[in-house]
Amino acid sequence: MIEITVKVPKDIRDIVTAAGETIYIEALSQVALRRVSYIQKQLEEFKNNIRLFEHKYNKTFDDFLQEVPDTVEGHDDWIEWTYLMNVANELSKKIDKLSLLKGQ
Repeated sequence: MIEITVKVPKDIRDIVTAAGETIYIEALSQVALRRVSYIQKQLEEFKNNIRLFEHKYNKTFDDFLQEVPDTVEGHDDWIEWTYLMNVANELSKKIDKLSLLKGQ
């Protein structure tokens, strides 16, 4: 567990102190909720692009890796598709982590 220090104006200090730890948990939950929504939209865009490659080659990424066409286009598609898969995986991991904060 890590400790986080939050600086608030003096006028708000009493309100935050009275609310205790609950206010921080609620705030983190709201931030996580908004962030997950934003990341899910990004992830959907990446998945749409991945589907374009799946349709183009009529195979999954793993199957494509077994038989990358020996062409400039095949190489370029391999680079782009690999990038899309890596970013989509990272975005999915972020969503999983943020979902812990929003209580799901």
